[in-house]
Amino acid sequence: MTEQEPLRHIAALDGLRGIAVVGVVAYHLGWLPGGFLGVDLFFVLSGFLITSLLLDAFAGQAGGSARESLVTFWGRRFRRLLPAVMALLVVVLAWLAAWGTPSEQALARSDARWSIPYLTNWHLIAVARDYWGAATSESAFNHLWSLAIEEQFYVVWPLVVCVVVRRRRGIQALGWLTAGLIAASFAAVVALYDPATVSRVYFGTDTRAGALLMGAFIALPQARRFVNVVVTRHRVATVGLSAVSATVLVALWCNGKAWLGFLMHGGIALHSAAAAILIAVSAAVAQLDRLPTAVPRLDPTRWCAHPALTWLGTRSYGIYLWHWPLIVLGRPRLTHLAAPLRSLLFIAASLALAEASFRLLERPIRRGIGWATGNRAASSTASLVGLATVVAIVAPSGVGHIATFDTAALASVGSVPPTTTVAIPATAAAPMAIAAFAPSSTTTAPTIAPTTTLPLRRISSVLWLGDSVADDLAPALDAALEAAGVTMVNGAADGARFVPTGAIRSHTLYHSLMTRHPTDLVAVNLSLWDSPSTIEELTTHLGWLHDQARAIGADVVFISPPPVRADLFDTGLARQVEAVEHLVATDPQHTQFIDSAALWGPVLVRDIGNDGAPDRKPDGVHICPQGAGRFSAWFVETLSHRFSGVVPVFPTAWLSGTWQRSIRYDTPTGACAAISPT
Repeated sequence: MTEQEPLRHIAALDGLRGIAVVGVVAYHLGWLPGGFLGVDLFFVLSGFLITSLLLDAFAGQAGGSARESLVTFWGRRFRRLLPAVMALLVVVLAWLAAWGTPSEQALARSDARWSIPYLTNWHLIAVARDYWGAATSESAFNHLWSLAIEEQFYVVWPLVVCVVVRRRRGIQALGWLTAGLIAASFAAVVALYDPATVSRVYFGTDTRAGALLMGAFIALPQARRFVNVVVTRHRVATVGLSAVSATVLVALWCNGKAWLGFLMHGGIALHSAAAAILIAVSAAVAQLDRLPTAVPRLDPTRWCAHPALTWLGTRSYGIYLWHWPLIVLGRPRLTHLAAPLRSLLFIAASLALAEASFRLLERPIRRGIGWATGNRAASSTASLVGLATVVAIVAPSGVGHIATFDTAALASVGSVPPTTTVAIPATAAAPMAIAAFAPSSTTTAPTIAPTTTLPLRRISSVLWLGDSVADDLAPALDAALEAAGVTMVNGAADGARFVPTGAIRSHTLYHSLMTRHPTDLVAVNLSLWDSPSTIEELTTHLGWLHDQARAIGADVVFISPPPVRADLFDTGLARQVEAVEHLVATDPQHTQFIDSAALWGPVLVRDIGNDGAPDRKPDGVHICPQGAGRFSAWFVETLSHRFSGVVPVFPTAWLSGTWQRSIRYDTPTGACAAISPT
């Protein structure tokens, strides 16, 4: 193995670490759209520093000495990283046990159990947690996914380095291996990227290892020698290359998710390469004890050594650990403060806690002083890990906290006046459904008068179709229809849609349901999943559904979905209504449209009765028991004016049934827990 000069402490690298943590915090505060890429800068830095340490440790060693160095390296890493994160877990879980909501407790407890063995990233993949949609499932420990990837790298990469570098021409072999792994990792990002399941690519160790390996590559002796030559002989070019790299980082950080497709098709690799250039040049300049003198004020590597950035960099670990729990747990509790003031408060608290972590936990380990002297460091770390494990086991789960509601409060919901005894005219259907999704709070659903009177058809059974929203409504609707003398088969399912795409074979599913369950009425709760579809696709596939229903002698009723939160609103709903209009106009005797805006109103309201029992889940899409009961009482009453055989009973007769304990209403855990009335 070729020896190289040991890497000494470099202030500019601390500064880059400070920039990285500033980017992440700014992103989480909503200030910097691409600040999440600060994590990738962390990864490149980690790969560079760890590989440099490993090469220094294994220089000239073989056999038992190398194995001892490996064990020593792992021990030092664990003692360096574990105490701070274990302290975070203990403090946050204890706080949540005293003051957290059931949803917060459930998410944090589950994530904490995976954080202790550093497997958070794979846990988030398994539960399909959306990083950019975190507002719908914010956990105090979401951010520990990146530490999990780094720790997994720290376990595996030292083994690889130890084995490879001890062979003949080991450094050269390590270089080729590292380059191949970099290419494979970034290729995996492109191959596995799916806009519907970004979590697999964003949280995967294999897909994120490219940045760590990019840092490892520039730590190799051959790469460092090349950079040293460039810095020494081409000073102006060095500054220019650094400036271009910094510009790339700035551009990507300022655009973020807007460029997500680009990032997942090579942009992440470009970002890692730009970060690697800045790191390599900074290290070379520091090692050579010189700065480019032609245009020194334009050299970004010089800016990185600014004392303010280096101070942030030395405390970046603590800042990263504490800022996210403070934001997640503080934001809903400090709504009375102006957003800028709230953000400044989060920043100040993060810096204070990071300073405490630095002084009490991190610096003693680095210097081997105080509680971290000698063997006490290992025993203290083990004790803290044990304490965190116990706390994660006994922490409140939040399971089963489904808010109860006064059934009498919904008794009047079913008492709606008859709107029509026939199909709603096609020309009037569109404005009604669109009103349910319009972002304006002043929009109201128009009243539609019947234009024709036809004999009511008798029904005794209903097949209920739709996606996860319809599936949330199903337990209550089944109870309400049964009480009204009508049986129901629930054909709703998570992610179901009426226009098949990719692997979703909805035609097969719906044909099977209608074949196995002959029914009088097919009730179709329109799905937001279908909003991106074209009018031609909607007309074709909803028409197919209509024809299948008519083939078994069933009528069809289409129902508009409830309003959703503003950022999920899709104007494509109008195309669904247009397709339904066509079906109603074509077959008015057997096809109807019911606009649920008459019940839900034009915009999302989470707690309609303001009684502390939510009607809607925090994600702004799904339904809680009170909302399901409210809809079912209204819908059954509406059906009774359009079909005979439906005899609504007083809602209190079925509202208090066991349907309220359905797992649907505790998914995710605590989603339907009681909230404070406004």
